[in-house]
Amino acid sequence: MEHEGDGSGPNKRRLVPLAPAPAGASGRGVGTSSRGRRQVTAACEACRKRKSKCNAARPKCDLCVRHGTDCRYATTGPAETHSQALKRKHSELQNRFTPYEELFDLLKTKSETESLEILRRIRSGNDVGSIIRHAKDGDLLIQLSLAPEARRRYEFPYISEMPASILVPDNLYLRSFVYETTFRAPPSHGFANDSHREGYGDDRYLKPYHAAQLVEPNFSSINISRWTNVTSDDNLCRRLLNAYLYYQHPWTAAFHMDYFLKDMARGRTRFCSSLLVNAVLAAACQMSRELPDRSKFWVPQTLGYQFSAEAKMLWEIESQKTTSSLTTIQSAIVLSIVSITAAMDKVGTSYLLQAFAMATNMDIFSPTCGTDNEKMRRARAFTAWGLFCWGAWQRFYFSRRPYVKDPPAYPLPDPLLDPKFYGEVWLRYPLSQTLFPTNLGCVIKANLELRALMNDMAWELFEDDKPPHMSVEKALECKSRLDAWFVNLPEPLMPTKIVLPDHIKIHLEYYGTIISLVRLLVQSGTPLDLTWQNIISHAEVRLETLVRLYYLRHSFESYDPLLMHWLMFLGDTILLKLDGGLNSAGALAAATMPTTLANSESLRSTLILCAKGLYDQSRNFHIAVLLYRLLRDRMKANDVDLLRTHIFTSTSTSSSSGGSSANGDDEPLMTQYVQAQWLAPILTREGDSTAQRTLDYLLREYEKLSLDRNVEDVSETSSSVDPVSPHRP
Repeated sequence: MEHEGDGSGPNKRRLVPLAPAPAGASGRGVGTSSRGRRQVTAACEACRKRKSKCNAARPKCDLCVRHGTDCRYATTGPAETHSQALKRKHSELQNRFTPYEELFDLLKTKSETESLEILRRIRSGNDVGSIIRHAKDGDLLIQLSLAPEARRRYEFPYISEMPASILVPDNLYLRSFVYETTFRAPPSHGFANDSHREGYGDDRYLKPYHAAQLVEPNFSSINISRWTNVTSDDNLCRRLLNAYLYYQHPWTAAFHMDYFLKDMARGRTRFCSSLLVNAVLAAACQMSRELPDRSKFWVPQTLGYQFSAEAKMLWEIESQKTTSSLTTIQSAIVLSIVSITAAMDKVGTSYLLQAFAMATNMDIFSPTCGTDNEKMRRARAFTAWGLFCWGAWQRFYFSRRPYVKDPPAYPLPDPLLDPKFYGEVWLRYPLSQTLFPTNLGCVIKANLELRALMNDMAWELFEDDKPPHMSVEKALECKSRLDAWFVNLPEPLMPTKIVLPDHIKIHLEYYGTIISLVRLLVQSGTPLDLTWQNIISHAEVRLETLVRLYYLRHSFESYDPLLMHWLMFLGDTILLKLDGGLNSAGALAAATMPTTLANSESLRSTLILCAKGLYDQSRNFHIAVLLYRLLRDRMKANDVDLLRTHIFTSTSTSSSSGGSSANGDDEPLMTQYVQAQWLAPILTREGDSTAQRTLDYLLREYEKLSLDRNVEDVSETSSSVDPVSPHRP
């Protein structure tokens, strides 16, 4: 019997070959019906509710357009099915609850003392993310249980990667050890593998600065409480002194730390005094993360308030004496720092003026520093440079004529030849016995030399209550001197080797000062040619790179007033770029670049990072609270919502009174205490005076605007006044 087809059986009908697909049908996808209706992966929510045939067109399907209904999709794209969307949302919910589960595990596994500390942080309003970081990084009770890879890097908020705009071939910081170890990039210094590369295995490049422990043998034997009436807790005082040496001393150098500690331990008053100890402890209260409400300097119950009150009482006694002492000058420098970070720089200026008057009477700016004793001469020279440094910093950023024209006559020694002049700070990281130097001598000398340059520039450029005297020739001369200082930085401070916060800040100031000089040039009426535009674009890219590297390695949570300045500087610049408000008056070449969607998202990620950094700093000192609010309240509503999702673990909600955030970033500004002539690093309209950039002026205008909005209920779109950015509509 004959079999048909493939021989499958006598009763089987022969299969007819499929006809070729009709032309143009390749784009219809699987499941095309006889009528040509396209089978969709996921319908919109409105069609699902109506049980209608949805064509899944985006942004609105045809049926929703016809019925005039709101068309929304639960899926992220045409290729995602409803089941895939449910799985994705389930995974997101799991990730959302993971931090709370981790916090619960910490409470179960930690000791009773540490669990109580975690509970105290919860009740004080800290977010779950920061509590977990503190527990892991060793910030709770300075523990030494950090695993080597537990915190290899911090994650950027919003967009986790470096923006493409700074990934340029000539950006030297992208070849730095800190960048390579952070991103696990392959070595780019000619080494075959990681183990042959300098910096490999160095904990400074692998762990945050605040996870390390300062190694100072003299601390354990010092009875600090004998120098103050505020507390008898020596362990607390040692931790505060440790914080000051950790975060403030390298940048201020008000006194020789070794001389100070030795006299404190021996009970001698040559290089130590009760006034100086209380001033240092008052400053250190802003730097100690274990102290709640450390930024609220006006609360009498806080340790910072009590140490400050004790120091002010002792200051009144010392100021009445006919003869000045070195420790009184040193105390004035420290009290000035405390005042400036509390937004009371008028008080701080008073301390500095008295310190300069005492220094002149003691002749500490002369080559001999007014003494024949070698040890006293070195101590006086160190303080003379510290006083000069702090005065130069203040006057340059206040756009004012410096207090003195010339730096101290005592020459700064080479830290390699005379390391004892500067001292050294040694660090030990968790689970490591290796001691690492902070290169304190290199940091202090580079910082003092930069301040000397800034003092010279301020003396030539600024005159009180007058516009700056800037010309193209002067701008080129200033930049040339800055470049010469920069290329001669010592090896530990080279761009490829910087890693600690104080290292990175030296480079931040270099590029930030260059941008500031160009802005002064524009304010004087000079148009920018291509050369100046390239200079400022070059500096902007490096400035943002350094800010991001600082965050990736160390985060923005630790006390750092200078970092606060550059976060506001960069955040204001980015905000104006997003608003399209930069022009020739902005002195920024990037304003002429087309703003694409990807570029806007990149700028937004930098803005969120800067605002988050200001919020983190606001936990340490009050001036950062003010700057955070000034920047945040100029951001668009959707950007503020985005910011809060990355600052807090839950979305922002309004209180019953209406308007105050439950997340803690709408606390009272306490403007009645503000006495600040510090110039906010922001751009204003052409013709605005310097006085309109002072923090005093900006906050008064801010309060007026807030009051008007509360009384008249004026909406954001109808408001015609922006106290911080007058050129913004």
